[in-house]
Amino acid sequence: MDEYGDTWAPPAQVLAELTARWGRTHKIAWTGRFWLATHHHPRAPWRSQIEPTPEQLESRLRAHYGMPPGPPVERTRRRRDAR
Repeated sequence: MDEYGDTWAPPAQVLAELTARWGRTHKIAWTGRFWLATHHHPRAPWRSQIEPTPEQLESRLRAHYGMPPGPPVERTRRRRDAR
């Protein structure tokens, strides 16, 4: 849950969305506590990125690499009161 009371979709769904968006250039993983992105090319600058939320991970990836290749994929968020 973030500071606004929003919760993310289940990690498996977020992982699928991030992989759909960044999978051409990065391997995305969820450790149970952190989100990881590792560039496929071993000599890429900023090869690994580790962040506590998918939003922070994606923000960092965009800062280093720009927009991901391919069409945008909508992220699924749900409000806490929408259950």
